[in-house]
Amino acid sequence: LGTRITGGGFGGSAIALLPADRVDAVRRAVDTAYAEAGFRAPRHLDAPASAAARVVEASG
Repeated sequence: LGTRITGGGFGGSAIALLPADRVDAVRRAVDTAYAEAGFRAPRHLDAPASAAARVVEASG
């Protein structure tokens, strides 16, 4: 769905939004591209989608 690079001046991170069934394929493609470019293996962190934002009323 989309990818954004953030903090690129200090190593940075890429945040990718993609369908769950594509995660493994994208991870393999990134690992392969890094290896072919001579970079060390990247670290992958998964952050599954959660419920949408909502208003919470304070009790009491």
